[in-house]
Amino acid sequence: MTLRIWGFLLITFCCLLSFSSPAALENDLEKRDDNLPARVPYVFPPPGTDPIADAIRARRTNGTLLDLDGVLLNAPLIAQGEDILFGVIRDNNTLPPAMRELFILRIAVLNNATYEWLQHESVGRMAGLTTEQLLAIRLAPPFFASQGVNLTSILGPDLVAAMTFTDWITKNVHVPDDVFNALRPFLNDSQLVEATATAAGYSFISRFVVALNVDAKMDVPVPIPS
Repeated sequence: MTLRIWGFLLITFCCLLSFSSPAALENDLEKRDDNLPARVPYVFPPPGTDPIADAIRARRTNGTLLDLDGVLLNAPLIAQGEDILFGVIRDNNTLPPAMRELFILRIAVLNNATYEWLQHESVGRMAGLTTEQLLAIRLAPPFFASQGVNLTSILGPDLVAAMTFTDWITKNVHVPDDVFNALRPFLNDSQLVEATATAAGYSFISRFVVALNVDAKMDVPVPIPS
């Protein structure tokens, strides 16, 4: 996508900016699945019958298993390991919340993981990402900076550095020194490890939900924020 076309799309969709109330965002957090079939059956043990499923419920916002959890629970030890790992990556890191959600949402865009985007768009808004910023995350081409797309006025230098890092680690794996070093002014060493773990971890999630067609979202385009 050329810079001119991307700019036109961004301006067009910015005209659609709307305010979401806290109550509406809370409702979005409570209902994020359509419960459509995946490539394996969902496993939802009743509460109190499965300690692994109950541990996952305890970590979820409203105590309800997601379709992702139902797929994972076909392999209980995988589900348990995922819950422990992402209990740290998602819930117990020290990254700025907006940056954490940018990592996750940008990976969803790059890997066309619509399920991941739908799970985290409302979380991103709660973390402080604006509709304009979500549009930039959604519409900017991969390696946007090298194509002359300057998003600093929308994202700020910290989130631009984070998104550039996300593009490289997701699409290229090898992250150049200048890209990694651009994050250093905004994160300490511990947070740099957390950022890398978050990007790598949610790359796994994106591939998992697409390959297993969780909630039948494999062929659904990532939505345009509004």
